[in-house]
Amino acid sequence: MRACIVYYSATGNTRALAEAAAGLSGADIVEVKDEEDYSKVMMYLKGAPRARRGEAARIEPAAIDVGGYDLIAVGTPVWAFRPTPAANAIVAALQNCAGKRAVAFATSGGAPGDTVGVLKARMEERGMKVVGTFHASDKEVKSGEGADALARLISSASGA
Repeated sequence: MRACIVYYSATGNTRALAEAAAGLSGADIVEVKDEEDYSKVMMYLKGAPRARRGEAARIEPAAIDVGGYDLIAVGTPVWAFRPTPAANAIVAALQNCAGKRAVAFATSGGAPGDTVGVLKARMEERGMKVVGTFHASDKEVKSGEGADALARLISSASGA
């Protein structure tokens, strides 16, 4: 079965996790860029309030066709205990996602709040069947434990 990891990374932690998990699981990978280039200060002043409100960013690529995949994993950093505006946009940008098995995952330096729960609900609203959720702390990303666990989840959820 084919799997694809679609993610947004602000500081590099979510990218590191996604790339390592893709390498271990054999999943394809798509990195999404937010057209808003947030500095660290603006992440807190502008990005976090937008995340709390559930807003979507303008992203590149603007459309992501996942029709050729059996499993879709969507990843985000945690901003104000919520998915980032870019992650909200990822879910909206997925094409041919209805009926697909899916995994929602997040990375954070602190408590994740309900980030994966909110992301899961948004994915289910688009018709995906979320079969797993995952959170990795910065420590788990740096040690490789997070990538191992996410790769196992993706492999088992995709039937590989």
